[in-house]
Amino acid sequence: QGWVVRIDLADPALHIAVGTGGPDPDGDGMWETILAPTSVIARENQFDLAINTVFFMNKKPDDKAGLKYQAGDWAASTGLVMSDGRMLSLRRGGVPILFDKQNRASIGTLDVIPEDAKVIVSGNQQVVFRGQPVKNLNANDRHPRTAIGIADQGKTLVVFVVDGRREEWSVGMTSVELADTMISFGCQSALNLDGGGSTTLVARQVTEKGDAWKVVNTPSDGSTFPLPLSIERSVPYVLGFRWSPRKEVSATQPAP
Repeated sequence: QGWVVRIDLADPALHIAVGTGGPDPDGDGMWETILAPTSVIARENQFDLAINTVFFMNKKPDDKAGLKYQAGDWAASTGLVMSDGRMLSLRRGGVPILFDKQNRASIGTLDVIPEDAKVIVSGNQQVVFRGQPVKNLNANDRHPRTAIGIADQGKTLVVFVVDGRREEWSVGMTSVELADTMISFGCQSALNLDGGGSTTLVARQVTEKGDAWKVVNTPSDGSTFPLPLSIERSVPYVLGFRWSPRKEVSATQPAP
């Protein structure tokens, strides 16, 4: 089962930013931020829509055992991250998607970061290039996926998440299936972000008690427990979308 959101990049009310799990825990050391659930980061930044982003490393500050990824763990990304023109990570692993000051998006390796760059997040692999699947994609391993693509000659951003690791619900997608799906959405280019247990789509909703940040999909952490659960994994960075005036965003489920 998957969810797709189409975002008009030319909308003057749209603001794109990266939210972090928390402050840098070790100053000039290798760690950049701490982990927090996507929904928490979305709420703290008042995003109307948010997804997990970059692959990452984490360290438990007290060196104690516990869940592999816990809120408060020290964290560092494996690729470039920028928000509002400020670099949050200079690591150059993977492939970035860049948004400039006019919200124009591009996917591809950056030898030099442009002066008008505003937001950057990184995935591990570009899956669609010039409207075609990238060669040598994995056709065997299915996982939950978070992906982002560019459609309509750069006018539309396509956000897509698909659940997995639940035989009764959704087994996920291979990289080949993900590329084909993004092409079916009209993407000329598309990027695979961190997936697996990290895959999370959050949308702000207005309730009688005020705003609420709902996890739209069913995260896969906890799916292997004797009594299967869905646990929202904590992550270091999320890509967030905010509209002014505020906007409720609907994620749709594409036909199988």
